[in-house]
Amino acid sequence: MSSRGHESQGKGDVRSIAEQPTSRQAITPARGEKSKTGGDLESSFARIRTLSQDKKNRILFFQELERFCKEFGVDSLPLVKAFLNDPEWNVRCATLRAIALTDTGEATEILTEFIHDGGPIEDSAQATIAMGGMSSPEVTHVLLQKLNGVTGKELKGCLLDTLTDRPYDQTSGFFAGYLASPDVPDEEKGEVISGLGFHQTAPIELIIPFISNASEEIRMGAYQAMASRSDATYGQMLMGRLQVEQDPAVRQKVYEAAGAQQDTLPYQMSAAASQESDPVAKLRAERAWGMTVGRSQSSQDQRVFGAQAVPALVQEALNNPDPGEQRTALQALAFSRTDEARSALVKISQETTSQRLSKVASDLAKQITQKGN
Repeated sequence: MSSRGHESQGKGDVRSIAEQPTSRQAITPARGEKSKTGGDLESSFARIRTLSQDKKNRILFFQELERFCKEFGVDSLPLVKAFLNDPEWNVRCATLRAIALTDTGEATEILTEFIHDGGPIEDSAQATIAMGGMSSPEVTHVLLQKLNGVTGKELKGCLLDTLTDRPYDQTSGFFAGYLASPDVPDEEKGEVISGLGFHQTAPIELIIPFISNASEEIRMGAYQAMASRSDATYGQMLMGRLQVEQDPAVRQKVYEAAGAQQDTLPYQMSAAASQESDPVAKLRAERAWGMTVGRSQSSQDQRVFGAQAVPALVQEALNNPDPGEQRTALQALAFSRTDEARSALVKISQETTSQRLSKVASDLAKQITQKGN
């Protein structure tokens, strides 16, 4: 949900600020304060400041910045706040993440200031996401307040998605009203339902009623949510939805949802795949079929998949011009965990002209071998 390329509206280069003696005197705690690992605050930050000047090794700088905030907690904040003025968006975002790791009320206040319309979206989105990982229930309250005050679609979407990952006992009242409101577009409702399913926060009983909703966008969200859940109760109901959904794009989601359920059986998905006329939806049905076979202990299920699905999946992986569809074919083989699928993956790794696809296929084949040992 974040964008790239915006320049900061900050107050200057953090490296020049950090090098000014007066700035250091104003924000540096007393010399000799120790961290949990024995380093003192001032010398530890001096190393962070030195690393910040090396633009060729940003990863190390970011890692050490996070370590510094974890070790010194709230005492690190007056120092690292300077990096929030850096002209590079990745430095600002790394600092926001590091600040959140202190998991303090002071960190919440700092991050809250970055969540607003009109500023660089990468800063606002990163502050939102970073806050979402903090433990205090107060964070949920702040995020809900921010949601009511923003109008930008991208930031609003980021806030909603982050809220779907917060403890559901803190958000249940809000989402109950949100999903029931006639003023909320169906597309947004579908995205929220999908997020609640993906993050595993809401009870599955919340999702189920939306599967038969009159709105296709809401149903799509519910199917996506169920694709992130694995239950032994709803597979048969989802398979029945294939008789209702006429749009191939929606049926794709039904296959993904049904394949994830423990009570969906291989012969059912085999029949559905053979009857599916849309090639993209058919490939999703075959991937779901592979998932059901991977859960089955029946050698007959494995033989049928090997004879009927594996040859077609090999051709998809080798000949489909869409890299995404090629990966879907590889996933279908890998999910089945059969000897035939492993041999097929080896074949694909040897015959494809794509080095990337070859490596993925080879790695998946090795995973099947390891699971069989």
